[in-house]
Amino acid sequence: MSFTIDPSLLPALASFECVARHQSFSRAAEELGISTSALSQTIRGLETRLAMRLLARTTRRVNLTEEGAALLVGVREGLASLSAALDRAEASTGRPSGSIRITLPRLAYFNWFLPKLASFRETYPDVEVEFGLDDHLVDLVAEGFDLGVRIGEHLDADMVAIPMGEQVTLVTVASPAYLARYGTPASPEDLQNHECSRYRFATSGRLSPWMFQRDGQPLEVSVSGKLIINDLSGEIALAKAGLAVVQTVASVVREEIARGELVRILADYEVVLGRMYLYFPSRTHMPLRVRAFIDHFRDNPMK
Repeated sequence: MSFTIDPSLLPALASFECVARHQSFSRAAEELGISTSALSQTIRGLETRLAMRLLARTTRRVNLTEEGAALLVGVREGLASLSAALDRAEASTGRPSGSIRITLPRLAYFNWFLPKLASFRETYPDVEVEFGLDDHLVDLVAEGFDLGVRIGEHLDADMVAIPMGEQVTLVTVASPAYLARYGTPASPEDLQNHECSRYRFATSGRLSPWMFQRDGQPLEVSVSGKLIINDLSGEIALAKAGLAVVQTVASVVREEIARGELVRILADYEVVLGRMYLYFPSRTHMPLRVRAFIDHFRDNPMK
């Protein structure tokens, strides 16, 4: 079957690519900023126009049909060509514009990027930035992201990694009131006799392990506690209220420690996780907006 592309089909084709990438109507609708029902109607309209079934829908996921898989290859090539054309147009103006998608952990967003975001927006008002907060390591190309952030430098060989800020150190803290009431643990094993808050990653659902080091060797400790939370600010609030001992990243509680609201304990057993890295696919051509984003946060490292 051959036909000439009607420009009015382009939004529907882009929507189809988004659904295929996520294998989910709800997640695709969230990315596109429309309702799931509106997206479903768009895809049904596209299938009617093309006289072919593109997606096989089940209660749990969305799969490509054979025709849909074949079409997706061409759609992605076409969208990539359009993106490259827009990048060339952007470069010709000498002014960064367009959109950037970045996937990163919540910790990185709140502590590395949010404090410098206002200055970026003021410098580059024509650039739209979408932050995808996710604790998983994401396949940038498959998920349609321009950039990613993770702790540690072990990335695929086709990725370029730029270090951001200082070394990330895990610290254990509690309020003076908590320590006065329950005592100060002298070793990581002593935490089994304390109320320890446990952090659950919002995207993966797993509980974060409590990690230390002894004589240069990693040490993971099982802690007990009746409080589980999936928000960094909420967890720090538990510690400040004297309800639990908390393990978190040093930069998150630096000010609370300086003000005496929290006390750093078990310092001799602290473990350094490494540095935060901004990573992206290695390629010869990079859109001006992405280069501006990288340069801005690299030149304004978080402290």
